[in-house]
This record gives sequence, structure tokens and C-alpha cells, in this order.
Amino acid sequence: MRPRIDPQDADDFAVTPAGQVYAREIGQSLNGLLADRPPPNVHRTIANHPTLLPALQPLLTHVAGDILPARERELVILRTAWRSQAPYVWAHHHAAGLFVGMTETEIARVASEDTAGWTPFEATILQAVDELHTKSAVSDRTWKQLAERYSEEQILELLALAGTYKTLAFILNSCLVPIDPWMERPALLPADPGQLTSGRHARPRETPPGAGPETWNQRIVLQNDTGLSQLTPTSASPEPPLHEILGRYPDLLSTANASGSNSSLLLIRRNSTDVMPDTDGYSFSATHLFADSSGVPILVEVVEPHDTWNAQSALAKILDYAGSGARHWPIHILQRSLEYTAQLQGSTGEQLLAEMGYPIDEGSFLRAIEANLALGRLRMAIVASRFPPEFNRVIAFLGQQLHPAEVYGVELRRFSDGSHAAFIPRVVT
Repeated sequence: MRPRIDPQDADDFAVTPAGQVYAREIGQSLNGLLADRPPPNVHRTIANHPTLLPALQPLLTHVAGDILPARERELVILRTAWRSQAPYVWAHHHAAGLFVGMTETEIARVASEDTAGWTPFEATILQAVDELHTKSAVSDRTWKQLAERYSEEQILELLALAGTYKTLAFILNSCLVPIDPWMERPALLPADPGQLTSGRHARPRETPPGAGPETWNQRIVLQNDTGLSQLTPTSASPEPPLHEILGRYPDLLSTANASGSNSSLLLIRRNSTDVMPDTDGYSFSATHLFADSSGVPILVEVVEPHDTWNAQSALAKILDYAGSGARHWPIHILQRSLEYTAQLQGSTGEQLLAEMGYPIDEGSFLRAIEANLALGRLRMAIVASRFPPEFNRVIAFLGQQLHPAEVYGVELRRFSDGSHAAFIPRVVT
């Protein structure tokens, strides 16, 4: 793919002030790892901004220094590259990791959430990078664990290092900077499961052998006071309404939550026939409307067990909800809906947001929902107790086409051992 900004020619770059700064500084970077190489594309791309590289290069040289041990420095950079899905940074620092003594196995394990094989402190470093990536802050617990080994100077260095390479990821990914041709067999960037969405740019997921739609959930074991028992898919008579289950336990939908977001979902409104009728000409036809802590709406269509399953009808409805949301659900309808839902729980909208831990006031929250509806930045979920195979294929196809909207199926199946029952969600994307 052609770069959006072409790197400067190496000879032209060498005579610029930025090129001269690079030549002076680079011999100290990574113990001279790049000293015998042509100037990398990252530098020659940033050099198109005449004053940016001379300002940035001393920082790049500094964070490549020895305030942090070399191995731990590369852990931070590689983890940042993986979480940012920055193939240029990953390729270059795969080589740098090997240079400072990391093994291929260790580098591969950086691109995994499995903490096995790391020392407790190395696991803490990786956790710190993850928290910076998702929340832009290190938690109290992680800070205390870092402070057991690191000085304040080193903690600040870690924060600056991760931030510097996050900035580089922004530039490299957005400018489509190619990996330098002088790199021999550059390492490929592993996909981050947290970045896999159902949008246009989703990466394909591999299905493990035997993990098809009929075998994904056949082995669930319950431990209780009398021992262990196996739960198997079964129905109840009468079946409990799925919309009641979702209304009480919206986190069953959190498996269809935004990438990198761990916030619980807040119910804004149930179907108008269940709750509050509108009297001013506005309709609200979606079975449920939820939102996450960023004000991203989740439109939910529930197909109850007793309903006649029609995949085309369910998909048509959910797409209609998404297309009509901005027109049918202006902010005053959203506000009335949230306040009525809160009233049913003996609360207010502000109190619900506070109880959920959402760092936003009610007015800002509702304005964010309204804006996201207007922009089509939303998620759609169809919930049923069981999906036919053709539905899975249609969802997968739509997921590759829709952007920024996303679409999911959530199969909420009941399991029982005769005495106990559980509802287990499975997401189809």
C-alpha cells in the first residue's frame, strides 16, 4: 500500500538539519544497532515536517538509553506496538529485542495476555502498558508494584517511553509508513484479539478444530455443595423471557462491548410497549437501548424462544433501528427514557451513572449518545437462544462491511443439570 506521506530520499534527508541531528544522535541509540543502516523510513517520513524531527529525535535517543534495563525497555516498546497494532514498530523492535538478549519465544509471548513465563515484575510492566493503552493511566495496584523495584525516575521513564512509542504508532499507522527494505525477513505483527471487531477493518478469526457452532459450549461443569455436575443445553417450561434476563443482567451483552472497553452497560430504555409510551410523535421500536461509559449506543433486538425465528426479519429490524435512531430518538426522548428507567429502580439518571462508575454527567452522557446515533457510531446486537447456521454467515458478512457501526449476534443459551440452570452468552461476529 502506498504511503500517504512519502519518506524523504535518503541523500536529501542527510543534508537537512533533521538529517544532521539524526546522524549525531543515532550512534547512541540502541547501542548503535542502527548506526550502519540507512536512515529509517520513520525518520525520513517525520522529516517532511522540517522542525518536528529535530524536536523529537533527542526524546527518541533519551528513551533508548539505560534508565530502564534494556530488556524491560523492549518489553514496554513491544507491548505498546502490539496493543497499538503498529507493524513498523513491532518489526524494528523484534530485532531490537533479539539484540538485547530476548528470545524468539519471549518476544512472541509479549503478544499474548497469558502471564505464564514472565517474572512477577515483568508481568507488572506488561500490565502497566495495557492500562496505559486502555485507560491512559496506571492503576494504584500496578503503581505500587512498579514502585517496589523502580525509582520515581524510572516510573516516569516508563510512562514517557510508552507514550513516545504510542505517538510513533499514531504517525506510522496513519501515514502507512512501510517497513524498511533493508530489514531481513521483518517479523509479522501478531493480531491483538482486543482489536478484533466486526467492522470493515476486522481481521479474520481462526476457529479452533471442533469449535464450531454446535460444540462451543457442550462442556460446562458446575461445582456446588454436593460436588460436580455437568450442565447441558436444555429448555425450560415455560422459558423465561430473554428481554427480562437482559434487563436485569445487561453485562451478558458485554461480550459484544467495544474493543478495549471493559465498562458495564447501562440500560437506557426497554421496548415502548413494556415501559413508557411516547406521546409526541416519536417512536422507539428497538427492544432495548443500552449504552457504554463512552455514550456509544447498543441497539438490541431480542428474539424470544417462543417467537418464530426469521433471520431476515431480525436483521431488517435492527438495521432500520440504526438508520432511524438519530431521527426517532432525539435527546429529550433519550432523557425521558433514562429517567423513566431510573424511576423504575427508585433512582435518577445521575445516580445510575454514578452507581455504574461512569465518569460523566447525565447531560454530557445523553449528548454523546445522540451524537453517536447521528454519526452511525453504534453497535447492534440480535439476541436469541439459538441461531441457525445461515444467520452466522450473514452476521459475519455484515460485520466486514459496516463501519463505524458494528453488528453482533448474541446467542444466550440455557444449560441445566436438572437442579440448577445457567444462561451462557456466545457472540457471533
